[in-house]
Amino acid sequence: MNAEPTSPLEGATIVVLGGTSGLGLATAELAVARGAGRVVIGGRDRDRLAAALALLGPTAEGRQVDGSGEAAIKDFLTGIGPFDHLLVTPSKLVPTAVVDADADAVRPAMDLRFWAAFHASRHAAPLLRPDGSITLMSGIAGTRPMAREAVAGASCAAVEALMRSLVSELAPIRCNVLSPGYVDTPLLDGFFGAARDTKVAAIAGQLPGRRIGSPAEVADAALFLMGNHYMNGHVLTIDGGHTLV
Repeated sequence: MNAEPTSPLEGATIVVLGGTSGLGLATAELAVARGAGRVVIGGRDRDRLAAALALLGPTAEGRQVDGSGEAAIKDFLTGIGPFDHLLVTPSKLVPTAVVDADADAVRPAMDLRFWAAFHASRHAAPLLRPDGSITLMSGIAGTRPMAREAVAGASCAAVEALMRSLVSELAPIRCNVLSPGYVDTPLLDGFFGAARDTKVAAIAGQLPGRRIGSPAEVADAALFLMGNHYMNGHVLTIDGGHTLV
């Protein structure tokens, strides 16, 4: 008899769009550690891509890709060939009050998260193996209203609605959404700017665990959604209890 794999992802090909930093890179790193046969990351910045590949080692490969463009996403995915699991992470935060917002300035925050998920899902579908999965990324702004984050919340809710339709359309491929709260990634640098440490400390003080999340904790949740073949059509929230306070 053949021995059972030590991990449900052992030998799998895992693709991470937006895998050169933050949650995407943490997921790629953990996938390598858990025995994935091939990890393919995509990101826009050439230098960050090179640094990520140096960290991940020889079982990983990567390509430059603009996550905001359909043609670029299609070329990226079709160049990989058949694969098992896809994680889509690109997002952008443009905090502003609705009454003060400039539509052209905030549109990229909506477009990047939603359209990256939309285009990646539709072009991955013919390439994914029947027992494969798509994991999209939203965030707790979609369910917990926050001042100056209306566009972020709307984009998260749109991704979650997209996933629910994909479950039926792409079956038997599984589709889920990972919804993190505040996590210690470079995304917070752009969100809070020079006030980052002060803001993070204040948020952490309000959470039950008195801290924000780590990229590795969110990566573990992403791999759970990939590896558990009975997880389908769910939004998995990982926020340290933020939605309850």
